[in-house]
Amino acid sequence: MSAVTKIRDLVGREWPRVALGEITAPIKKQDPKRQRNQKSFRYVDISSVDKDVKQIADVPTVASQDAPSRARQVLQAQDVIVSTVRPNLNGVAMVPGELTGSIGSTGFSVLRAKQNALLPSYLFQVTKTPGFVEYLVRNSTGANYPAVTDKVVRSFEIPLPPLEEQRLIAAILDKADAIRRKYDQALAHSNAFLRSVFLEMFGDTLNNSAQLPMAPLGDHLDFLTSGSRGWAKYYVSEGSSFIRIQNVRSDAFDENDLAHVIPPNTAEANRTRVQPGDVLLSITADLGRVAVVPDDIGDAYINQHLALLRTSSIEPEFLASALSSRGPQHEFKRLDRSGVKSGLNFDDIRSVPIAVPPRSQQQDWVRIKQAVRKTKKRLTENEKYCVNLANALSQNLLH
Repeated sequence: MSAVTKIRDLVGREWPRVALGEITAPIKKQDPKRQRNQKSFRYVDISSVDKDVKQIADVPTVASQDAPSRARQVLQAQDVIVSTVRPNLNGVAMVPGELTGSIGSTGFSVLRAKQNALLPSYLFQVTKTPGFVEYLVRNSTGANYPAVTDKVVRSFEIPLPPLEEQRLIAAILDKADAIRRKYDQALAHSNAFLRSVFLEMFGDTLNNSAQLPMAPLGDHLDFLTSGSRGWAKYYVSEGSSFIRIQNVRSDAFDENDLAHVIPPNTAEANRTRVQPGDVLLSITADLGRVAVVPDDIGDAYINQHLALLRTSSIEPEFLASALSSRGPQHEFKRLDRSGVKSGLNFDDIRSVPIAVPPRSQQQDWVRIKQAVRKTKKRLTENEKYCVNLANALSQNLLH
């Protein structure tokens, strides 16, 4: 039977629902300070869990006499740990073999699958589902530190197919996770490739190792302004785009979560309307994010956390990459006016030294950048497809 046929056979099947407490074993607890023959131990707490990839990493070794009061639960390989404190209720991971005997925080519910009833791999996939996380959030209590009890976690009912079906479901979802991680790695490699090519072509901008001509950024700007305040009253579900700081990444424009407005007919609106090729720079909070306004943006405006840089003497895509490199980023930090909150003013921006190579070299860089961007776009689309497929499989197989 092919994998596709097996998946089709599993989708829509109904299995009995059983509370986690009925199919997981009790966990031994101990106080490391009372273990006379143990001078140190590995301590797993919420900071050890990478919530994005659901793995445990950077587990510290702690002297037994310095054991935190929450270090109590003795872990075994393939235990599934679930954070019970908000906002980390999606903190889920499986304990690897090398951490057998380590001590887990009481800020986790430790779920140990009972033999011949539940597979650890299936249990792990169940605890990653949105339905499980939503259940924990819905049942958390406490004003200052919302949390759920171990009893609440173990009261959650899961579909319980026979062991062979559990094994197949877990394998399918594990494969989907592995594919998504490969796309993540490919995207990270493409970003690293671009940084290395920029360094090879233009040197380290922190010390201008390529000895390129230097000038204040202001010498190359045709227009500089910042965005508008108080436009929340103009928000609509559909309309002109309103670009905010979350849409400007590190040398990348993010079209997700664009706000929309019906702009007023004012001089301020005209001043803050963007054009394709404008370079946007974050000037408050997370300083120094840079992005180029894409060609297909349509009618769009910026908010007060962004500055708009318009130039005809530098290729915008080169300028965005240059401003994202080490030299200008170091300068932004130096100029940061953080008395009350972080911020850059127009004089600060104009004063930033910028290394400008010949236009032909800038254009060479833009062609390379655009080629890599097309590859990244395909990778991102494929990753979204894999994530959506995994979520659909999870919803259908673990409903």
